[in-house]
Amino acid sequence: MTNPLSDVTEAYRRAPRNLVTDSWTSLWLHGSTSCVMVTGSTGFDVELRNGAGMPFLRKNAPTADAARNEAEYLRLMLESDAPGPSPGDLKPFALVVEDDPDSCDAFTEALKSIGVRAMGLANGREAVRLAKALIPDLIIVDYCLPDISGAEVCRRLRSDPETEPLPVIAITGLPDALREDGCLADAILAKPCRLDTFVAASRLFLRSVATR
Repeated sequence: MTNPLSDVTEAYRRAPRNLVTDSWTSLWLHGSTSCVMVTGSTGFDVELRNGAGMPFLRKNAPTADAARNEAEYLRLMLESDAPGPSPGDLKPFALVVEDDPDSCDAFTEALKSIGVRAMGLANGREAVRLAKALIPDLIIVDYCLPDISGAEVCRRLRSDPETEPLPVIAITGLPDALREDGCLADAILAKPCRLDTFVAASRLFLRSVATR
């Protein structure tokens, strides 16, 4: 029996640039990451979607032209090589907060493969403490942790002026529950998460930090 969702996803993946449907416009495709413009109740949403068609980053713009400009900025960020560190500078550093050892190892190794120093840990409270002490360039956090939730980790980070600006990517098998919990992450990736989608999202936020 065929899966209707897979048929829709495959049709979407093969869609040409600027394909227009009743609800969204396809703007570009970079590897397995696609960008679409969605008409919203307050302007236009620019979404980055993974290979399964699930959005993992959403930005709002007041007009269609502003949305297209935002989409072009994101495309350039993804397609440009991340700037290397200057002599004497340290490589970017990321905290990976994930209590499943296999997932934690996969994410840390994926980050190391693109030149990022990565440290894995399984405890949410320890993550908040280390984020304040080390000021990482990026934080990856799972929703279900043994002590406090990933959403609570985000709230504590955002409530502290020292950690408030740090980019956070939340990864979860329960994206709807995470949003309902008021997660304040910059992006939400749904499990199972393809490593190329994870790397694309990580590159985007690491490059944003490097170009400030």
